[in-house]
Amino acid sequence: SPCPVTTVRRNPPRKAKQTSSTHALSSSKPSNANIGIAPFPLDDIVEPDPPQIRPLSNQKPKNSNVGTSSNLKVFLRIRPLECRALQASKVTGGEARAIGRVRAAKDEKRKNISCLFVNSSSSVTLTAPPSALESKRAKSEVYDGFSHVFPPESVQVDIYDRLMQPLVMDFMEGHSSLLVAMGPTGSGKTYTMFGSPQQLGIVPLAFRQIFSQAAVDENIRGSRTYYLSMFEIHSERGKGEKIFDLLPESVTHQQAGISSFKEVEISSVADAEKILAHGTFKRSTAATNANNKSSRSQCIINVRCILKSDRDDHSCTKAILTIADLAGAERERKTGNQGTRLLESNFINNTSMVFGQCLRSLLEHQKNPKKPIEKHFKNSLLTRYLQDYMEGKRQMTLILTVKTA
Repeated sequence: SPCPVTTVRRNPPRKAKQTSSTHALSSSKPSNANIGIAPFPLDDIVEPDPPQIRPLSNQKPKNSNVGTSSNLKVFLRIRPLECRALQASKVTGGEARAIGRVRAAKDEKRKNISCLFVNSSSSVTLTAPPSALESKRAKSEVYDGFSHVFPPESVQVDIYDRLMQPLVMDFMEGHSSLLVAMGPTGSGKTYTMFGSPQQLGIVPLAFRQIFSQAAVDENIRGSRTYYLSMFEIHSERGKGEKIFDLLPESVTHQQAGISSFKEVEISSVADAEKILAHGTFKRSTAATNANNKSSRSQCIINVRCILKSDRDDHSCTKAILTIADLAGAERERKTGNQGTRLLESNFINNTSMVFGQCLRSLLEHQKNPKKPIEKHFKNSLLTRYLQDYMEGKRQMTLILTVKTA
């Protein structure tokens, strides 16, 4: 018999009737699309087999695709696919065996399948895995406009030379700037920032250049004094954001603000590395199904420089180099988080969402200066602290880390 005029919807029941404004409201919901980067699969991260480090250069590399007038530059680093095999050999114990039993079948099929391909130095293509190619929703997406794309074979010094070295040189000349590492959990953010004893990350490499360059410039431009601070923003059991000083004899601060943290004067690379090692040891980490050493907080490092001119005793230039290592966004079905870990995951994902909203607003403002920057930074303690960068008043560099599968 013919269908009646009114049919029953198969959608789940709604609390309110659909109106003309429904579409507008739904479009305002935050999502990963706000930062212009689609979500990537989340798995484990391990340190790749470290190649030999080559000497640092004090010369600025050639400019990337994004002009120097831009206050936001975005770089992409792709983690090597073959690291998965190393992870299997490193992880031991009952917990690792349990994780392995649950995921062994799926990992065996997809461990050698790459879904992310480099098109050029500024563009990549994300394809659906073979298991989803038959689906009508499966399609390839091209992402371009990156300042530079670092392919899987890139080593730490490659990233440093192009990304961090210009920031250090500007910092030595008295200009403040910010570097942020972000990406899904287990994609290599912390490794990119801090590295390993065999292959140093861009943070320890930066201190090597700072003090080597300071020794050269001291007789020309005057004396420099450096101060280092390090803290994390963390949520314990979902009870709001708290700030923890990661330096020795630290004090815990509540939501009131980020101020009066202990600063330590540093005069050598050894001083800086000792403080970084202490702070990294104190930083909140935990094991999840997606990462056996997952960062549970947003870590911020500040290096403050005071330059005094020998020609003028009253002349003093101050600059701050801020480095932020953000905890990776997580998916519950991948991490298996429950209880406290799930509450931490909610905090991490919310911070990532707010940060992404700020980036989207800033990018839209760069494309169209007439469009005002929205005040998303008010919704997170991290973005409130970085307000000047979220509003485009200072130079910010973003390094996104992803995996090919």
